[in-house]
Amino acid sequence: MLVLSEKVITGIFSNLSPSDVLHYQQILLKGLAEYESNNSLIPPRVVQATEYGCTHLFMTSMGSRVGMKAITGSKMGFNGITTILDRETGSAKAVINGSTLTAFRTALANSLGLVKYYPIDKKYNNEMMISFGVGDQSLWHIKLSLILYPGRFKSVICVNRTLKNGQIFCDKLKKEFPNTEFISTDKEGLKNINLETCGLIWTCIPIGEPTVTKDITDKCAQKLFIGAIGSYKPHMIEVSGEVLNEALKYGKILVDSKEHCLHEAGEFIQNNIKEDSLIELCEVYTEKLPVEGKLVVSKLVGLCIMDVWVGEECLNQAIKEGLGIDVDF
Repeated sequence: MLVLSEKVITGIFSNLSPSDVLHYQQILLKGLAEYESNNSLIPPRVVQATEYGCTHLFMTSMGSRVGMKAITGSKMGFNGITTILDRETGSAKAVINGSTLTAFRTALANSLGLVKYYPIDKKYNNEMMISFGVGDQSLWHIKLSLILYPGRFKSVICVNRTLKNGQIFCDKLKKEFPNTEFISTDKEGLKNINLETCGLIWTCIPIGEPTVTKDITDKCAQKLFIGAIGSYKPHMIEVSGEVLNEALKYGKILVDSKEHCLHEAGEFIQNNIKEDSLIELCEVYTEKLPVEGKLVVSKLVGLCIMDVWVGEECLNQAIKEGLGIDVDF
């Protein structure tokens, strides 16, 4: 059994090329296709709050790739692991640190809808990207966008309550992408920025009031793709009802799972959005359905099958490169 630390996973995901990202997309799509054909591959998750001030979540995924994810939320943030099991014997193949893996697979899933809306073989110039939040989720959404569309984004606006943390976040990205301007601001400061060239908004904040509102989207003259992943409970919401209803004029809202999103996403629960207004990412690929119009919204809550499929691909890469700690289990 291999133990893949956070350092190993970040190393595997360092220096990714556009073709590398597309490869991981295909891996993830295969997992989502399995889930679409058989939803029972992901049994109901176990969620338990404890007297110690934390909440534990246990999730499993079966099929041609098998594994489990455990994640704990506390005042210190989130910590988690993904285990990969042999599909025939159940023996442990790997234990993987979940921090970067979770952020990467979520951004990867959102990128599936993004490349359908904005084909990567077309030319784009001098556009703007906005990202709400400065955690690992925001980091990987920005990084994958810049990798998939080299030269497209002239500037990235990083919106955060604390400007100091926002600037640290921007400085980190600037080292990796020196030809892109990174600007730190807060929600109030965003009002003073010209958003006319904005074609992409990521929002990665678990919050009780919308970050993406119509006064923001109305300022964006471009076609606009919005990806939201921060809200995962009924009281949380990142995209306002006005924006969601505007998006529905052009087509359906992209989701990773209709069932899970309707149960967990405050955007849909609070705005009475039903299943017939949603389309799963896998459907967009397998049924050749169009993703077009001036505005598209992608809302993901995350599925364990994503961690298992991408995690096993990391395991394969680690074996190939001789990475990780081999444990006699």
